[in-house]
Amino acid sequence: MLAARLGAWLRKTGERWAKAAFSEKLAVALALAAVIYTVVTGAAELRYQARAREALAQVKAARLAAGAVSAQYYATGRPYADQTSPDGFADGVADAIETLGALPGTVTLLQIGGNGYTVEKLLYCENGMYAIYDAAEGYRVFRAEDRLQYSAEVGHAAS
Repeated sequence: MLAARLGAWLRKTGERWAKAAFSEKLAVALALAAVIYTVVTGAAELRYQARAREALAQVKAARLAAGAVSAQYYATGRPYADQTSPDGFADGVADAIETLGALPGTVTLLQIGGNGYTVEKLLYCENGMYAIYDAAEGYRVFRAEDRLQYSAEVGHAAS
């Protein structure tokens, strides 16, 4: 019964579509394209928002872990920061923070306090999402996308 009604509806719709003017067909196609575009971009934005919330949670965990590791290093008199290292931490500190915080991404020390053990700015990176902890300003999450890459060796921009 339902299948028969659905079949009849489809036949009538097909007949109406065949009789419709080009402008009506174009309007329907544009409306359908607008709906599809809205759904796709909305889903992408929701995915970015979820990733941003995850990165925020991870940088908070990184800050807490950095504080705990800092206290351990301070208690034993070991150096905590090393400006000559790529991540800004002394040997093994970043690994200890990532292990303690169960962090899947990487942690980089951006600024240390005058005592050498207080984290002032910390960067957390995971899958193109970046989260910064700033003791003065709080937290900030953003995503980085390459827009232009310049190679000094070749001397021109690559796309």
